[in-house]
Amino acid sequence: MIVNCYVPWEHGFVMLCKPRRGWWYLPGGKVEEHELWRLAAMREFAEETGITLTDAALRGIYQVRIAGGPDEEPKHRLIAQFVGYGASGVLLPQHREGKLAVVRPDEMLGLPMDEGDRLMLKRTIAAEYQGDKRVFFGRFEYDVQHKLLACEMDPANYEFDPPFGAAQEGDAM
Repeated sequence: MIVNCYVPWEHGFVMLCKPRRGWWYLPGGKVEEHELWRLAAMREFAEETGITLTDAALRGIYQVRIAGGPDEEPKHRLIAQFVGYGASGVLLPQHREGKLAVVRPDEMLGLPMDEGDRLMLKRTIAAEYQGDKRVFFGRFEYDVQHKLLACEMDPANYEFDPPFGAAQEGDAM
């Protein structure tokens, strides 16, 4: 189980750029044995950013399948995405996982990142902006090079503006 956490911070939200691909991600990581998902998301966020949270709420559960290669087994992951509240502390500039930064929603659209992660994050940001507390669900399938081949989201159609303008899911980013 993987958890990540969207946390509004200083007119944007916190993201981490990992050097392996140069892709941007929400801070998060693996849930430890016997650890509760929400607490794991809050712990991972604090460890990676230096910012502590007083609470977090589940915003999405997503299945991810990545095809295997000649020397690689297929990967199956479950991701729980949370929204963090009550943030306090000082944002670290760097973590062993990569560079940290505050990103505005409109900037996120142009960042190099996993396209499934972008779809998940767009929903979370739009829901938070609209005061919508629903939990989203989705399924993503990738080829061995991590190119998104297929996805299914529930609800299937979700309004993204604001904060993204008139672009809807499926539009070129």
